Amino acid sequence: MSSLYRPGECAAKWESFGHYSGAPVTLGTVFALAKEAGWDWPTERALLAETAKAICKATVAAAAADASAYLTPAAIEAFKIVRAEDPLTYEAQRTELKKANKDIRIGALDDLVGKVADDGEGKISLSSKLADLASDRCELWHDTDGDCYASFDRGEPPHREHWPIGSSGFREWLSWLAHFELDAAPSGDALKSVQNALSGKAKFDGEQHATALRIAKDEAGHWIDLCDPDWRAVLIEPTGWRIVDRPAVRFRRTKAMRPLPVPLAGGNIGLLWQLVNIPEEDRLFVLAWMLEALRAGTPFPVLELIGEQGSAKSTTQRALRTFIDPNRAMLRPAPKTREDVFVAAGNNHVVSLENLSGLSAEFSDALCVLSTGGGQAARQLYTNDEENIIKAHNPVILNGIGAIITRPDLLDRAIVICPPVIEQRMTEAEHDALLEQHAPAIMGGLLDLLDATLAELPNVKIPRDKLPRMADFTFLGEAMNWILGGEEFNFLDRYIGHRREATQRTIGASPVAAACIRYIEAGKSFFGPIGKLLFELEAFAGDHERGDYWPRSAKGMGDSFRRICPALRQLGIDATIQSKAMRDGVHCTLRPGSYEIVAVAPIPRNPALAIVASV
Repeated sequence: MSSLYRPGECAAKWESFGHYSGAPVTLGTVFALAKEAGWDWPTERALLAETAKAICKATVAAAAADASAYLTPAAIEAFKIVRAEDPLTYEAQRTELKKANKDIRIGALDDLVGKVADDGEGKISLSSKLADLASDRCELWHDTDGDCYASFDRGEPPHREHWPIGSSGFREWLSWLAHFELDAAPSGDALKSVQNALSGKAKFDGEQHATALRIAKDEAGHWIDLCDPDWRAVLIEPTGWRIVDRPAVRFRRTKAMRPLPVPLAGGNIGLLWQLVNIPEEDRLFVLAWMLEALRAGTPFPVLELIGEQGSAKSTTQRALRTFIDPNRAMLRPAPKTREDVFVAAGNNHVVSLENLSGLSAEFSDALCVLSTGGGQAARQLYTNDEENIIKAHNPVILNGIGAIITRPDLLDRAIVICPPVIEQRMTEAEHDALLEQHAPAIMGGLLDLLDATLAELPNVKIPRDKLPRMADFTFLGEAMNWILGGEEFNFLDRYIGHRREATQRTIGASPVAAACIRYIEAGKSFFGPIGKLLFELEAFAGDHERGDYWPRSAKGMGDSFRRICPALRQLGIDATIQSKAMRDGVHCTLRPGSYEIVAVAPIPRNPALAIVASV
C-alpha cells in the first residue's frame, strides 16, 4: 500500500478510504486494512500506533470528569490498536484510566477491547474477570516477610480494611465482589485461582509495608486497634488520645478477634476493681501489666493468677483481657505442643491459658521467648525442606490452683497474683451486665492513665544498679506510680519485694535451690569447683529431694546452679558461677549476702484518676 503514496502522504489520504463504498472510515478501518495488507508499510504503521496512543491519552484525561469517556467507538478502537501493537503501553494506560476515575470498570474495557480468553473459546473466564476486578478495587502489597496482602475500601461511609490474600476474610470479600459486581458465584477452585493470581501481583508488583496485630508504634505515637467493624484505632499522642477513622498503621486481623470497648473520654478505671478479684496491695502491678500490654516495642511481663478453687481466677482473667485483646475464645487450655504456643501467639495479641497444673521445661522456655520476643521455625510441608517461621512477642496471662511458674528464668519475667477466696459472689449474668455497663468508662480511664504515664516516662530516672530484670516494665511502673501520686521509687521497691515473695513461694520446686538455702541457714559458705559443691549439698538434701531432678554430675550441677543463681540472689544469697572452667573445673560461690528489706508505704490515692479506689 505504501507504494501508492509518497512518504508522509498516507495520513492525509486516510479520509479518502471508503468514499467509494460509502462505509465510514475510522482509525480501526485503517488498522484493519493495514493488517489485511500484511503491514507492508512500517512508517505508516508506527504513525498509526502513535495516533492511537494519543487518542487513548486524551481519553484518560477526559475520564477524570466523565466516567463514560472511554466508551466511545473511537476510544475503544484506539485501545484495541494500542493493545495489539504495544501491550506494555496498554497496561500503563489502563492503570492511568483507573487512577483518573475510580468509577470506571476496567474489566468492562477489557471485555470491549476483546481480551484473549483464558478458556480458549473467545470468552473471558470468571476467574479472570474477578481477578481483574479485584485488582482494580484494592491495593496489593506485601510485608517484610513477603506475605501478600490486599487493602480495600468498604462500607458507607467507606473504611479501609487490610487482609492477607490467603485469608478467609479476603475470600469473603472476593465472593461479595463477584456477587454484586459480576452477578456470579465463583467456586472454591475459582477463588483459589484468583487468590494465587493476586498474590503474584502483590509480591512482585506491590509495595512493601509493615503490618501490626492489635498494637503498633510509629512516629505519630502508639496505636491500638479497636477491631470494630469500621476498622478504627486509638492513637495515643503526647497531647492525649483520640480515635482515628483511617489509621496510618496497617493492622491485620484474625477471625477470632473481637472489638475493644469504645473508650469514654474522662473515664474511671477504678470501676475495674468491681469486676476482678485482685488484692488491693497488688493492683498497682496489674495496672502496670495492662499498660505494658498496650505498649508496643518492649518486653511483656507474664501475669500469673494462682489461688484456690472459687477465687474467680478465670473471671478475673477474662475481664482483664476484655480491655487488651478480646477474643472469641478468651481462655484456652494448655497447648499440646510448643508449636501450638507459637501458632496461638501469631494469631492473638494476648496468649491466655487457664487451669494449668504446671509448665514443662519446653513450655516454660517458649513463654520466655514470647515475653521478650522471638520465633519458632518448623517444616512448612513434609514434602519439602522449607521452613515456616512464626514470629511472636506477646503478653501472657495464666491461671491455676498451685504455683504454675517454677523455673527461675520465667519467674524472673513474671508477676504473681494470688486472688483471695470470694466472700460475696455474683452470677455470670450480673457480672456480664456490670462489665457491659462500665466497660467504656474503664477503657477510657485506662487510656487516660496510659497517655499520662507515657508522657511522664522520659522523666523517670532509676539507678542502673537498682534495676531488676524487665527494666522497661520497671520504668513504666515507676512513671505510673508518679502519675498516681506515689513517692519516688515506690513502685521499684514494691516490685523488688514482690519478686522476692514470688521466688520464696516457688524456690522449693528446685531441690538444688532448697539445699542451697539450708546450707546457708546452717552458717556455711562455699567457694570452689561446682562438683565439690554437689558433694557438700547432698548432706542438706533429703532422700525424697534427691530424686530424678537431683543432678548426677558436675555438669548437671552447673546447669542447675546457673539456673537458680538469680533467684537465690533475690533472697539475699550471694550465688555466682564462673563462665570459664579452671584446671579443677568450673568454680562457684555460695555464701550469705546482704539484702536490705525496704518498708514500703501504701501509695496515696489520686482522686483525679480514681485508680486505686477499693471496691
